[in-house]
Amino acid sequence: MFEMESFPGGMRIRFAATLPLLDRAVAETVRFVAGQNASGSLFDVKLLLREALLNAVVHGNRSDPMLQVDLEARACEGRLTLVVADQGPGFDWRAGLASMAPPEATSGRGLTILTLYADDVRYNAAGNAVTLTKAVPGLHGPAVPPEEGGNIQRSITMDDIRIEDGKAVLSPAGDIVASVADALRARLKEVLQENPGGLVIDLAKVELIDSVGIGLLIAVHNTLGKKGGRLVLRNVNPDLAALLRTMRLDKHFQIEAPS
Repeated sequence: MFEMESFPGGMRIRFAATLPLLDRAVAETVRFVAGQNASGSLFDVKLLLREALLNAVVHGNRSDPMLQVDLEARACEGRLTLVVADQGPGFDWRAGLASMAPPEATSGRGLTILTLYADDVRYNAAGNAVTLTKAVPGLHGPAVPPEEGGNIQRSITMDDIRIEDGKAVLSPAGDIVASVADALRARLKEVLQENPGGLVIDLAKVELIDSVGIGLLIAVHNTLGKKGGRLVLRNVNPDLAALLRTMRLDKHFQIEAPS
């Protein structure tokens, strides 16, 4: 189930709690924001959308396709407001906002990302609805009705796997997000078994990594560390590099900017 409607200055989406439909909701909302004359990178918007919707789908509704997630996006005078609600029982958001996952943890970063990348984060009392506000340069103008068929995340592909100075070099094409994490985890397990000496992931064709993807990279780092190897992230775009450094992961990964 995926329902979408527009209204002056905004849009609403209701969808069944599955990761593929989460991807579609992100794509359609980004299309709407871009249609409001937003300027510059929409990295922060995409990241906030993904994390808020991940919390609703995975933690709130437990990925139950019989339950629904509601998303409302409103654009007004340079400010984007996102409201995300699920049908779960809620959670203790106060405790979650007060803590930050240590660098070696493979989960627990979603709420931290929301507080760092949104200008304001407000939960309802139960903890099953959140309102995020974010300043977006240039955001104004009449609503442009979103069209279906945005740039939806597909199954991640590997352009090539090669050996370079005794290390495997992997080049994924597509964002490293929750919907592709299981397939990528299986592929990385194969690569590490064949090449335990180290791993380079070339992110030239990766725009964004969500909290699930970050957890996957940390798990790879932990596995390599036990074997004396190290994870290197190559061709990391500036927005993504800033996210990883904010999460203090540059203490573990070697992060290399595009050459």
